[in-house]
Amino acid sequence: METREICYEFEMAKTIEQRLLVEHIGLEFTPLSKQFKTKEQAENAREKYPERLRTRIGLDVLRIRK
Repeated sequence: METREICYEFEMAKTIEQRLLVEHIGLEFTPLSKQFKTKEQAENAREKYPERLRTRIGLDVLRIRK
């Protein structure tokens, strides 16, 4: 009798999370920046905006399957 090894990594897709600065206008999201790999990078970019604009700017997470 023959035994076969099952490779679980073959069918599994990777999920990559990236952050993006967006401005909330009504119910729509307007992207303001490029994509960041870490939350800290996105927070540092958000801190560069003036305080009155920073209240409307949020962080959005993009999940990309590869």
